[in-house]
Amino acid sequence: MSDHLARRYCIFALGVTVISIGIGIITKGSLGTSPITSIPYSLSLVFPQLTLGNFTILFSILLIALQGLLQRGRMDRTMRINLLLEVVVAFLFGYLVDVAMWLCSGLNPTAYWEQILMVFAGIPILAFGVYLQIVANVVMVPGDGFAYALTMRLKRSYGKVRVASDTTMVVIAAIIGIVGLGTLGGVREGTVICCILTGLVAKQYMRHLSGLTSLLVPGKDLDTVAEGDRENAVGQ
Repeated sequence: MSDHLARRYCIFALGVTVISIGIGIITKGSLGTSPITSIPYSLSLVFPQLTLGNFTILFSILLIALQGLLQRGRMDRTMRINLLLEVVVAFLFGYLVDVAMWLCSGLNPTAYWEQILMVFAGIPILAFGVYLQIVANVVMVPGDGFAYALTMRLKRSYGKVRVASDTTMVVIAAIIGIVGLGTLGGVREGTVICCILTGLVAKQYMRHLSGLTSLLVPGKDLDTVAEGDRENAVGQ
């Protein structure tokens, strides 16, 4: 692996770490969580024997399996390698989510304004992690990979498919909460706020942090990232 590619994987790993911290802060606000972790969060509330990170891993593996089904019959060597890399990312992401939840364990806001503040504090952090992931441009987290595979299958725009995918996940998370707890579970106003703002903030990072982007991804690759992946900065 070249030094340049190794650096990009390091940037990606940092991005996943930052995303996990953002998710931890938002989730500890007790007003919901990000769309991609809404199903694991609802499941962790219904079945507290497993952690949010545990369910995140299981859900990520499910999304990877669904990608394989969507790409069945036209999967080349590169796609197979990417799916294997996503499996590694799934375990890394789940582990980091649990670490982030542990680091945020001392944050237990009781007043509503404190809870809202935590949501708005976590979103820029989550969005910065998304920005780093886009800049790295090496592998997708399973939620993004699933949306991309669905896009290729349906031949629709990534943005529209991702919004539909996130919305479906939130609805399923709410159903799990209603059936298992009699409440909306991991879905609350913080989930909606996160869904609306994360992608917008990530796009602002892409637009205004061009100096940092140039430092992280120099030369020709910068143009590729800026033009090809900026539109994919959507909520996690």
